[in-house]
Amino acid sequence: MATAGQVIPPIPIDAPFGAYGWVDWYNKVRNAINSAQTIAFTSITGLPTTLAGYGITNGAALTAGRTTNGVKTTDYVIVDSTTSGLTLKSPNGHYWVSSISNAGAVTWTDVGTTSP
Repeated sequence: MATAGQVIPPIPIDAPFGAYGWVDWYNKVRNAINSAQTIAFTSITGLPTTLAGYGITNGAALTAGRTTNGVKTTDYVIVDSTTSGLTLKSPNGHYWVSSISNAGAVTWTDVGTTSP
């Protein structure tokens, strides 16, 4: 439990700025902030639930884990899965999934006309 010296008093509304009440209040707030312990993020309430709530107006739309705008990179594109891989759509509408053997041989498997 906090002792009287650790309690932050209400803001001194009726006192002129710079008066003892304001100086005392400012020092107590500063000391409380400087001596604060780590606070668990989960204990913070009233957080926004949308990007707009945080003031972010240009956030990308969620697209169920897949990009719809294309990807351009000068770096490697890496697929770390051994059960799925690079998938391309042929002109006839079929999807082809690539796979690679331990010897480095690449094969393509036709998985039909529905996107995997």
